[in-house]
Amino acid sequence: MWPVAAVLAVGTLIFAIEAPTLMKTSKRKELWVFSVLLLAGIALCIAVNAGVKVISPLEWIRFVYEPISKSILGK
Repeated sequence: MWPVAAVLAVGTLIFAIEAPTLMKTSKRKELWVFSVLLLAGIALCIAVNAGVKVISPLEWIRFVYEPISKSILGK
């Protein structure tokens, strides 16, 4: 419970520091991208702290490039 609260607190602090600058300079697209990426990061951190097994992005990269590697190297 405390790690989840800490992640939420840090995420809120980061948003409170960065968002006003983006709003003042009328960077709406950047604010949306920042918000989506921050929420995705917070969700992943909460999932890891809750004990959910999160798949590594390297598995997707390996899934894509392994057949290409086999066809090039002939293995």
